[in-house]
Amino acid sequence: MKNSKRLLRILNQAQQSASPITCSAFLRSYLKEEGIIQKAVNHYLLQTNSLATLTDSLDELDRGARATLYNRYLLTDYLYKAIEFGSARAEKFNQIVMTEAHVLEGVLSSLSDTGTWRCILHLVSTPHDLLVTLPIPRMPMNLDMDVKAASLPDKKEILDFVRRHFGSRWTEQVQRMLIEDNGVVLIVREKSRLAGFCCYQKQNADRAVFGPMGVRKDCRDSNYGRSLVLSALHDVNKNGFREFLISEAGPIEFYERILPLKLYTKEKG
Repeated sequence: MKNSKRLLRILNQAQQSASPITCSAFLRSYLKEEGIIQKAVNHYLLQTNSLATLTDSLDELDRGARATLYNRYLLTDYLYKAIEFGSARAEKFNQIVMTEAHVLEGVLSSLSDTGTWRCILHLVSTPHDLLVTLPIPRMPMNLDMDVKAASLPDKKEILDFVRRHFGSRWTEQVQRMLIEDNGVVLIVREKSRLAGFCCYQKQNADRAVFGPMGVRKDCRDSNYGRSLVLSALHDVNKNGFREFLISEAGPIEFYERILPLKLYTKEKG
């Protein structure tokens, strides 16, 4: 299991303020990051004036805990258990990268008063819809990979690929996209083999909804996912849509690196 770049930054910064790294040191370093979920957590803590209460709870959790070495980091046992929790969560969802969200979920789940922090747990552990407003003044560059719209002869190969690598739920979604007039499925190959796919649906005249997207495990970290996202974005932008909604985005850091995003909630529209 790999660690995300953001998770490594948080651990490196926390290591400078605490040895071993405590759960509260991890939280403080987490809150210094500029991600959209970090901003939402910071806003919640500010609005409820509850940062001191949370850090006190975390310090109580770590009081008297032994230290465990994780890679080159010396962690309290509870933070180490949170990392084990995060690794298991990432693996459960067929991911190869553990993020700071996985670990923070493990930290908060260790507290005796977990219910008090339900709002933060929801923010860090639930897939979110992300909104890109178009047009973008400087459209991100698409990579030179052969991303194509799927055709009917590709249908069986695509469905077999999705079923084998991502399960029946996504297979049903992709199948609908392949037959519906407002659905688009894009594919990318590694030589002659399918490496990944993505879908988007024209929800109305202004909005296209992106997802699901999946890349074969052995092809991840090779820019296939980035090429798929940007190919869909360029299509949507070219066709005059005003909004590109990424549905239930899992690895938010991946999207943040390449797109200007904001959290989307149905209540706010």
